[in-house]
Amino acid sequence: MNSRELCSMLRRPVPMGDEGARLPDRYWMIRDVIELDDECESPVAGYDEVLGSDFDELSLAHESAQRAQANVIDSLQRAHSNYRQSRDAVVAHSSSRSHLDRISDDDAMERSFVSEVAARMGISDRAAEAMVREAETLVTDLPQTMDALRLGFTSYLHARTAAQQAWSLPQEARAEFDEQIVGLARTQSPTRFKQSVRKLRERLHPESIQKRKKTAFENRHIEMVPDEDGMAWTNIYHSADAALAIAEEARSHALRVKKAGDDRTLRQIEADSVTETLVTGLAERRASKNTTGTCDHTTETETETESETQAEIGPDGTVTLTRAQFAALRPGVVVTVPILSLLGHSSEPADLAGYGPIDPETAATVIGSAASFTRVLTDPITGAHRIVDPHKYRLSDQLKRDIRLRDVTCGFVNCDAPAWRCDIDHIVAWEDGGTSTSDNLTCLCRKHHVLKHATNWQVSRLSDGSLEWTSPSGAHYIVRRR
Repeated sequence: MNSRELCSMLRRPVPMGDEGARLPDRYWMIRDVIELDDECESPVAGYDEVLGSDFDELSLAHESAQRAQANVIDSLQRAHSNYRQSRDAVVAHSSSRSHLDRISDDDAMERSFVSEVAARMGISDRAAEAMVREAETLVTDLPQTMDALRLGFTSYLHARTAAQQAWSLPQEARAEFDEQIVGLARTQSPTRFKQSVRKLRERLHPESIQKRKKTAFENRHIEMVPDEDGMAWTNIYHSADAALAIAEEARSHALRVKKAGDDRTLRQIEADSVTETLVTGLAERRASKNTTGTCDHTTETETETESETQAEIGPDGTVTLTRAQFAALRPGVVVTVPILSLLGHSSEPADLAGYGPIDPETAATVIGSAASFTRVLTDPITGAHRIVDPHKYRLSDQLKRDIRLRDVTCGFVNCDAPAWRCDIDHIVAWEDGGTSTSDNLTCLCRKHHVLKHATNWQVSRLSDGSLEWTSPSGAHYIVRRR
């Protein structure tokens, strides 16, 4: 039987392009009968009802998700309130905190709560701190917006935007702010809502924008955010005019280069030009700082330095850094490379401290710029660093370097602060009988180092080298770095 005979038997038209097709066995006949049945029928009258029902379920699910998020905020605020009442059980009063920067009991309690939230939810301290602050603002200062979220009338994205814009408003202006934005939160898209509340915030704020800009400008900084496949983001928080100038100059340069026949896209040219400018400028600055001697004999050296610090843009748009640039920019960079990859016999990635996996070719380039090497001995079975410790309180530079190479990051729960920025702390305090052995030493960023001594967070080393943290609420968290 072919498709024409089947359709004739079913009294339905033959599907286009299917005339005379053979049905060789029972399985394919069943499949084609189902397909032909779909193709021969006219559109089902109830499709609009089915689609409408699907979207109704989607709306209900979305509203349910917003109500669930509101429940998270309410639970977070209740936990915060109860934690404050238990301050004396959270804050430590041991002698081991005396050598650290002292913080108030209230600050210690707040830091401990944020760390508990971060550990319980599997997020960073920064994200947890923002959530705690948002919850406090929404429940206490923006009750109408919070009610809209509880009812599913607006989204969590709207609510957190409202909270973040309210932070810079004085307390007495937030009630009016809440009154005016709640209707917008129910009717505007998140993007339009953000624009609206920013304008309203400007109108209600008693301080001039010039004064607020001066305060915000003090927080300018740069950060590196790792991404996948050997890539990363470099974010610069600076004044709006400076950021806009960089973007516009990069676009103007890209347009000129593109018009001259460059094969790269505009976005690629923008990224390469900004990277080249920054890398070359920073390398030249360091090179000039390290240059010594009088003007009588620096001409040739300066010419060589300038040529060595010029980044090259390859035909594929790749920015190629010279040996001098690598040496000038990152003299303390730490790269861990499998020996077979270094010899070209394996493609196993290397590890760049503070970032993660990088390709062997890039690792070899970085190593080629190194002025010296540090040999690190590892256990051939476990891969653990083998450290010889002098059993003294004051640690040698070699021991500090080995501990940081072993730990890679801060040893606290969900903290990824790079080890080179961390303190090296005794798990069991020296004054409490702890020794300077490798098992009793760990890297802690200053924030979590202070937290450990100022609160009742407890840590111990497990037999497999992992760290076990116990929070003041009694929860246990395991931190594995290998």
